Amino acid sequence: MTLSNDPDLITLQPDQPFFETLYTAAPLVIVGTREEDGSENLAPKHMATPLGWSDYFGFVCTPDHGTYRNVERTEAFTVSYPRPESILDASLAAAPRDTEGEKPSLTDVETVDADVVDAPAVAGAYGVLECELERIVDGFDGAGLVAGTVVEKHVHTDAYRSDDIEPETLLEQAPVLAHLYPDRFAKVSETQAFPFPEGFER
Repeated sequence: MTLSNDPDLITLQPDQPFFETLYTAAPLVIVGTREEDGSENLAPKHMATPLGWSDYFGFVCTPDHGTYRNVERTEAFTVSYPRPESILDASLAAAPRDTEGEKPSLTDVETVDADVVDAPAVAGAYGVLECELERIVDGFDGAGLVAGTVVEKHVHTDAYRSDDIEPETLLEQAPVLAHLYPDRFAKVSETQAFPFPEGFER
């Protein structure tokens, strides 16, 4: 039997977007950059991920967005992991610009300056990365992968994993925000240990 013959599967049409037809979990981060006039720019991203196991991080963006152009110009950005109770910050960061190209909604998002790079980060986030541009890989149907080298890392004390606290307790006190594309979010506070096979190595 092939996939298209499986009665439990719906084979999509070529022009149907896969990720619009089912929910998948992804991180929701807010990328911070500096505009040309020195003002702050914040943009939520769910196509965002570590690149390998070293200090590299990437997100997908397009040249039409200020975030892409700012990173290209300044070669710097931050990645803030907001808390579930701060979902409104991500919503405000996604608000459209006004006729003058401004984002008035950002005035309601509390920010802090990064230590190493010239970019803002979201205050109260449970994790923040400061990144310098490594490269931009274009050509993904109008989108590009913005890849950065992580030069500074910050983890909030209540989210820091250590041997002194059980994962269940840690996630209860610092739940993880997940984005269920395209239109939902989740607060992850209950998990189970993954059943790795014996002898598994990364």
